[in-house]
Amino acid sequence: MASPLLVFAIFHIILAGILLSPVSTYLYAGVVLLAAGVLCGLQISRAPEAEPMVFLTTMDLLYHHFAVAFSYLTFAVTILFSAFMITSIRMSLRSKGRSILQISKELETTNARLVALYEMVKDIDRYSGLKELLDSATRQTARLMGVKACSIKLLDDEKKHLQFASTYGLSEDYVSKGTVSLERSPINRRIIEGKPYVIGRIGEEDHFQFPENVQREGIASMLCLPLRGNNMTLGVFCVYGREHYRFDQEDIDFFRLMSDLIGIAVERVKWDLTKSWFIAKVAHNLRAPLGAVLSMVKLVRKGYLGPVNEEQDGTLERCEKRIEVLGELISDLLRLGKERTETGKTRLHPVAPEEVLGTLAPLFESQAKQKGIGITFEIHKPVMQVTANETLIEDLFSNLISNAIKYTPKGGDVRVILGMEDGSVRFEVSDTGIGIPEKDLPRLFTEFFRTAEAKELVEEGTGLGLVIVKEILDRMGGKIHVESKSGEGTHFKCLIPGVTPMS
Repeated sequence: MASPLLVFAIFHIILAGILLSPVSTYLYAGVVLLAAGVLCGLQISRAPEAEPMVFLTTMDLLYHHFAVAFSYLTFAVTILFSAFMITSIRMSLRSKGRSILQISKELETTNARLVALYEMVKDIDRYSGLKELLDSATRQTARLMGVKACSIKLLDDEKKHLQFASTYGLSEDYVSKGTVSLERSPINRRIIEGKPYVIGRIGEEDHFQFPENVQREGIASMLCLPLRGNNMTLGVFCVYGREHYRFDQEDIDFFRLMSDLIGIAVERVKWDLTKSWFIAKVAHNLRAPLGAVLSMVKLVRKGYLGPVNEEQDGTLERCEKRIEVLGELISDLLRLGKERTETGKTRLHPVAPEEVLGTLAPLFESQAKQKGIGITFEIHKPVMQVTANETLIEDLFSNLISNAIKYTPKGGDVRVILGMEDGSVRFEVSDTGIGIPEKDLPRLFTEFFRTAEAKELVEEGTGLGLVIVKEILDRMGGKIHVESKSGEGTHFKCLIPGVTPMS
C-alpha cells in the first residue's frame, strides 16, 4: 500500500469520471479496489513476494493487520469519494449543459417567432382594406403556427351568428356552409365568452355544428381563441392541424398574442372605414349647398342684384376665396374617402407612369409659367409599368407636383424626374421653395397638418394632399422619402415596385 502507483490510480479514477459514464467509472473503481485488496491480502499473509507494508517500520508488529486494513479502507474511501464527486459534478454539468442547450433552442424558437410576428404586424399594418388585412392575417398565422389551415369568423351586427371572413388552407366546401349560429354551436359560444378551445384529437363526440365536414376536411386538432379589439369581441380566430397534436401553453400564449394584435388591427381598419364613410357622406352633403353659395356670391359681385361698391366687392372676394378653399377641402375629403373605401374593391392593373406624366406635364408647365417659376420634366427611359390604375398615378403625381409649385416663390425652380432604381420606378419632385422644418417632418403625413411656414406663404390649403399620396403608395406597395430644410426647398422621392407587362 506504499506504492506511488496508488496515487496514479486515484488520478485514473478522476479521468474515468470525466471521460466515462458513471456506471463505467464505478466499475473501474471496483476493479482498482479489487486489485488493491488482493495486494493487501498478500501483504497481510506475509507472502514472500509482497513489499514491506506501510506503517510496518513505525508501528509494532502486533498492529500489523490493523494498519494494513486501515490503509486499505482509507484508500477505498478516497477512491469511492473521488468517483462519487467526479461523476456527480459531471452529471450536474451535463444536466446544466442540457438545460442551457434547451433554453438556447427555446430562445432561438421564440426569437424566430417574434421576428416573424414583427414582420406579420408590419405586413398587416399597411392594409387599409378589411378583406386584404384578414387574408394576410390567416396566411401569416398558418405559416407561423405550422398548421394546415387558419380561419377568422366575424360576428354579425346582432351578435348571434358567425360568418367566415377569411380562410387559408380550407376547402370551398368547408367554408360554403354559410353562417354559424351561436345557439347551435356550443363550442363557438364558449369561445365568444372568452374561453379558449383547445383539442389535440378531434373525435365524433365533440360538439361541432357540422362534424362530418370537420372529418372530411382532414382536421385532427384545433386551437380557437376569441378575436378581440380594444372594447369588444369581434369574432373567432382558429388554427387547424392535420395531425393529432396537443397544443401546449406556449402555443396558446403565442396564438393569443397574434389574435390580440390582429383584433386591434381589424378594429382600426373598421374604424377607419367608418370614419371615411362618415367624412365622405358629410362632404358630399355639403358640396351642393356650398356650390350654391359660391354661385350666389359671384352673382352679387357681378352686380346682378344691384350695384356693389369697392369695399363690398373686396369683402365678397374674400368670401369667394374662402368658399373655394372649403370646396377644395371637400373635394380632397371625397377623394380620400373614395380611396379608403374602394381599397380592395378596385382592380389594379399594369399602368405606364410615363404616359400619365406626359399628359399632366403641359398642365403644370402652364401653372408654373403663370406663377413665374421654372419647371423641368425628365423621363429616363425605359420605365417599367406599375400595378395601379390611371387615377391613382394621376393623383400621386398631381399632389406632389402641385404642392411643389404652390410652395415655391416666384423665381424658383421645380424639377420632376421619372426613372428606375433597383427594379422600382423612381418618381422625384424637387423644389427651391420654403422647405419644411425638421421638427415637422414626422407629422407631414398627418391629416389636416400644415406647417406654419406653409400657412404663412399660402393661406389656402387642406392638409390632405400628402395623406392621399401616402395612402396611394401604401396601396401600391411603394415607399416615400422626404428630405427638406426650412428655407432650402424640399425633395420627395417615391419608389414603386415595377412590373413587367405580360406579352
